[in-house]
Amino acid sequence: MDLSALDTTTLADEGVAMEVLGVDGTVLRDEAGNAITIKLLGADSEKVRKRQRMEIDKRLKRGNRAKSSAAEIEENGIDLLVFCTVGWSGVKFNGEEMPCNAENARKLYTALPALRDQVDAFVGDRGNFTKA
Repeated sequence: MDLSALDTTTLADEGVAMEVLGVDGTVLRDEAGNAITIKLLGADSEKVRKRQRMEIDKRLKRGNRAKSSAAEIEENGIDLLVFCTVGWSGVKFNGEEMPCNAENARKLYTALPALRDQVDAFVGDRGNFTKA
């Protein structure tokens, strides 16, 4: 077996489209019948790893003086998912088309925990970012 099959960084850097699922596990579709998708960078993306290292460095500089609250930890998680979001198609919220940008991604991931959990799981699953 060629170990290049274990490469997760190439697709993680390019981004992969995740089909958005309803809480019942079915693929959500737009009016034309196309799957609603969110294009995401993977956890092994160099950009994502660099961002995570910067966050860790910030926390280390704060030292033991400042403890993180649950709200801060949740907000940091949302920040990372927003960073990983590089595109989407078919996304509407409260009846309005939502262009893909950081503000709208934050709005969706804050308001919709089920979507946030789905995105988080997808980004962290290396199997989504292999060519095999």
